[in-house]
Amino acid sequence: MQRHALRELREVLPFFQNPGICPETGPGSRTVFDVGMNNGDDSAHYLSKGCKVIAVEANPILVQRGRVRFQAEIASGQMVIEALGISHRPGKVPFWINEERDVFSSFDLARASRGGMPCHSVLVECITFDALLKKHGVPHYLKLDVEGAEPHCLASLHSMGLPQYISVEAESLDYLLLLWQLGYRQFKIVDQMRHNSRFPDFTNDNPFSRFAKRTCAYADRFKNRVVKVPFPRGSSGPFGEETSGSWQTLEETAYNWLHLHFGHANRGSLNPDSWYDFHAKAPRASVGMHRVASLSARNVTPIWELRPRAPGFVIHSNHAEA
Repeated sequence: MQRHALRELREVLPFFQNPGICPETGPGSRTVFDVGMNNGDDSAHYLSKGCKVIAVEANPILVQRGRVRFQAEIASGQMVIEALGISHRPGKVPFWINEERDVFSSFDLARASRGGMPCHSVLVECITFDALLKKHGVPHYLKLDVEGAEPHCLASLHSMGLPQYISVEAESLDYLLLLWQLGYRQFKIVDQMRHNSRFPDFTNDNPFSRFAKRTCAYADRFKNRVVKVPFPRGSSGPFGEETSGSWQTLEETAYNWLHLHFGHANRGSLNPDSWYDFHAKAPRASVGMHRVASLSARNVTPIWELRPRAPGFVIHSNHAEA
């Protein structure tokens, strides 16, 4: 897991003590941020729901394709494409384009060239995420899929306000803890292979249910490849209350994720052959308003001192043990 970016944020996200009040986009807002637009399939879904979409994409090739695909929506003002990267400071930064799978393109060469795939770099203009929020406002839903820049985006929310719903790739438990520390209290882990599934979501509790889960996963994978489905392969799927499953606590979500991470195939409900997004929902009381703590040194609590408890695990300063 990539942790260096999180270590740079040690004193950015405090616990909320002596809060002030910061206005957020109103609860009726239907603006969606598609941060990491890629081929535009997610944006197309959000547009179909009547949302205004602010799409952010660093890859200039994908930006051009998106401007062609969404020409009518851009002209009507329903969509804005920001050809930018997200970083902790503004300026031009080398962006590595994966020549075989553009979804892996990243400002991090190691991420972009995973598996030895060829890459080339282009200079891309970057801004801070809070500058983007100041320009367009805090969205109703924020989708983050930016190959390593997620911590920079999450850190900006502590002073700008909380989207009612947010999703981020579940590659690190740190992301879940950052969401909790921002003020989110309801969570889901959404299986990215099951957006079009009609099968029950079996658990891993016994051999029969594990076999049924694996069989259904193969059927879903086949369906996603050969049948026209509402959510194409690689899309982030539905958001908010349309996501599958019930909302869970931090402990329940982390407990399930840790079983997957440490290879406990007979526990939890996650398929080890799939990949997942964390989804979070802001508390009802915080919709429309966001509590902001003072950044004074006495009330700053680093992320690795956050130690939520759940049966069977303890989160330590730099690792978790099941």
